[in-house]
Amino acid sequence: MPYGIVTIGPAGVGKTTMCHAMQIHGRMHKRGIYVINLDPAADFTPYEADVDVRELIRVEDAMREFGYGPNGGLVYCMEYLVHHFDWLEDKLAAFGEDDTMLFDCPGQLELYTHVPAMPTLVRALQESCHIRCCATFLVDAVSIHEPAKFVAGALAGLSAMLQLPVPHVTVLSKADAVGGEEALEAFLEEGSSVQFVRNRNAERRAEGGRTPNPMYDRLHDAVCSVLDDHSMLSYVPFTVKDEDAAGHVLAFCDHLTMYSENAEVHIPREPDDDGERDARAELESLGFDGVFGGSGCS
Repeated sequence: MPYGIVTIGPAGVGKTTMCHAMQIHGRMHKRGIYVINLDPAADFTPYEADVDVRELIRVEDAMREFGYGPNGGLVYCMEYLVHHFDWLEDKLAAFGEDDTMLFDCPGQLELYTHVPAMPTLVRALQESCHIRCCATFLVDAVSIHEPAKFVAGALAGLSAMLQLPVPHVTVLSKADAVGGEEALEAFLEEGSSVQFVRNRNAERRAEGGRTPNPMYDRLHDAVCSVLDDHSMLSYVPFTVKDEDAAGHVLAFCDHLTMYSENAEVHIPREPDDDGERDARAELESLGFDGVFGGSGCS
C-alpha cells in the first residue's frame, strides 16, 4: 500500500518548500518520495513534479473560459480534478507499494473548510487508489508570539482536520524565524496550549504600551481549553535551516500512516556518492546552512 502526505495550509506558508526538502531527503536516504503538484495556479515549483495537475488544467484556463476570478477559477479547477479523478488515478498507479507521495495543495483555505472538493479528493485517494494518507497543516511559527494569531491558526487547522478524513499534524513552518530555539522549545515543551497562551498574554501585558483586553484573554483560554481537553492538535517544527527537519516531519507522518510497520527493509547505499552530493547541494540551495535559528525563511 503506497502512502500519501497531503500538505495544506494558507498561501505563502511554505508548503512547496517543505515538499521540496522532503523530496531531497528521500533521495539522500534512498527512499521513494515523490511530489504530486495539485496546485493548478502555481507559476513555478522548485522541485521537479512527478505528477502535475497543470497538465490537466490550469487556473488561467478556467478564468479565460468562464470569466472567473483567481479564487473562483481555483475552486473550479479542483472540482474539475475531482470529476476527472481517473486521470490522477492513472498517474498514481505507476508508483510502488512502499512509495510516499507528497500532495502539494493550493493555499486557498476554503478548499479545506467548506468546499467539498478536497475532502472528496482525499477520500478518493484512500478508497480508489488505496493510498494510506495523513495531512500536514502548515502555520507560520512566528504565530506563537501572538496569542490571537496562534488561536486563529489552531482554529484553521482544526477546521481542516474536521473536514479531511485523515490523521493530522500541525507543522510550524519557518521555525528559524521565531528568534532562537528557546522560544520554540518553550512552546513545544509546555504541553498545554492554555498555559502557553496565558503566559504569553501575561508577558504582553507586562511589556507596557498595550491595552489589556480581558475578554479576548478569556476567549483564548476557552478555545485552547477545548484543544487541550481533547488533545486535538499536535505540533512539529520545520525549517530549511535545519538539515534534519524534513526527516522529523516525515517520521511524524510515518507514525500516522504506520509506514514503518508495513514497509520493506532497504539496505542503504554507500554514502557520499554523486546522487547524495547532488541532493545535498540542492538542499543547500534552499537555504540550509547547517545552523538552526538563522534569519532566513522557508
